[in-house]
Amino acid sequence: MKKTYLIIFTLLLNLCSTSSDEGVASLSNETTTTSVISEEDYPIVLTQCLNEEMGYNIATPFDIQDLKTTISQLSNSKDEELKLREDVDYCISKYNLWSDSSSLNPEELAKIYDENLELAKCLREKGLNVPDPSQQEPKVDLSGLKESKDDIMPLLQECGWQK
Repeated sequence: MKKTYLIIFTLLLNLCSTSSDEGVASLSNETTTTSVISEEDYPIVLTQCLNEEMGYNIATPFDIQDLKTTISQLSNSKDEELKLREDVDYCISKYNLWSDSSSLNPEELAKIYDENLELAKCLREKGLNVPDPSQQEPKVDLSGLKESKDDIMPLLQECGWQK
């Protein structure tokens, strides 16, 4: 019983006491955290960076092709296109998006390609006109579809696609 009171007292003391950096050696005031972003989320991360850090107002994309189409429609002049390219490059390098894909294991790339071939086949069986992915572009290209994202998502899930 005394141990319980001692533990509770110690916890309360720690919660109520103010923290002090006195006597603590530190090399930096900044802490950095590293998070792993899945490749499927790259277009979303890029869009968030462009919107929040660069002042754009881009709708959340369905996939990378959707984002490419949206970005290509944003610039009306060479200057705007140059500024947009700089902003995109900044966000890509800041969040380390689309790093060198040749560094991926060839077996992993083959697995992704095979899975996406199956996904494309399943989507065609469900009535969507989806081309097969290629070795160079192993993702399923949904950018040319006329159906809405809300119509496509249930079909993707039926075919086993997971976000």
